[in-house]
Amino acid sequence: MNGRRGSVAMALVPFASVDRSALRWQRTAETPMEFTLSSGDAPVARVRWAHVGGSLASAELSGETWTLKRGGFLNPNITARAADGTTVARLTVHLSHHTIELPGGAAYRFHRAGVLLPAWKVTGDDGQEVLHLEPVREGRRLEGGAVIAPPYATDRPELLLLIVVAWYFIVLAWFEDEALVPLEGP
Repeated sequence: MNGRRGSVAMALVPFASVDRSALRWQRTAETPMEFTLSSGDAPVARVRWAHVGGSLASAELSGETWTLKRGGFLNPNITARAADGTTVARLTVHLSHHTIELPGGAAYRFHRAGVLLPAWKVTGDDGQEVLHLEPVREGRRLEGGAVIAPPYATDRPELLLLIVVAWYFIVLAWFEDEALVPLEGP
């Protein structure tokens, strides 16, 4: 059972083998917290936090593992690293938008889809949306999220990396916001 909702974790399948137009994140464990990215019934990635309330997490993919960690205070950033320590992505936090930088110079903007929308989107240099992520909640609890990639973006080799880094950020932000709720008045 492993703390997962009533089932043993299924083996991850390669991202290239699934329908990338129908992806979703689902919370699959509480302690440590874990979310699984699936297409239909096929799991393709898992993000699992090392400690409750911490920022260190691992992303497990078919045949690969990354570590994810938030760093910095005045200039916050998120780094995704391969098992050999190589940085595979860096998300830099700015006031109105964030930037996801990949090795080789590729950069994407990551920002809210709208003022009143809980959704987020990733856009390329040309301003075209590459990815749309919409958290799904039950009350105040984050249960998962819908992931939408337009047809022209589903074959990008960096798509899974963008999905994982963006989701990690969304989950951290969600739980930081939840931690402030007891401090708010009625």
